[in-house]
Amino acid sequence: MDNHQLDAPIELLYGPFPVVKKFPYIVTDCLVLTPAFLHEANYYHNKEGYQPWNTANFSECVKLVLEKWKQLKQELQSFAEERDTIRLQQGLTIGMEYFLECLYWLNEKPVVLRDGLVDSSLEIKPFNLEDRLQFILKRLNGYHSYKQLDELFKELEKQHAIKLIRLNRKSK
Repeated sequence: MDNHQLDAPIELLYGPFPVVKKFPYIVTDCLVLTPAFLHEANYYHNKEGYQPWNTANFSECVKLVLEKWKQLKQELQSFAEERDTIRLQQGLTIGMEYFLECLYWLNEKPVVLRDGLVDSSLEIKPFNLEDRLQFILKRLNGYHSYKQLDELFKELEKQHAIKLIRLNRKSK
């Protein structure tokens, strides 16, 4: 293994994830959005680096990933309208990675997929999440999967806002 490349750790392997199987080893003090799970890969390989799930970082990091989703969502809408199932599948897979990052970071945890997509310890998550994610995974090239993922992001964004309000109240 190259000193500057890390294999995808077992904690991040599930189905099509991660899309990237080798991660760069980088030391940074800020969020790097691409590839998805980069910070977790470094973390699980016991490398020092930025941790977007930490209490001090999660809110800003979740906001940035939500912005990336909104950009990707426009592309996915075009792929769906054009019935370009190959590009839709690729985009939905990336969108799922964004969603998982937001989900785990909002819970102030690194992404861990070893035992499935949704760790049982996650307290903040959309209703019926496991079934909805499995629906999307089984139909990664379909319009309904795109719509379902968009709804999950909307719900997670609301839960992010609620968490920030609660944290604000506690700090007063």
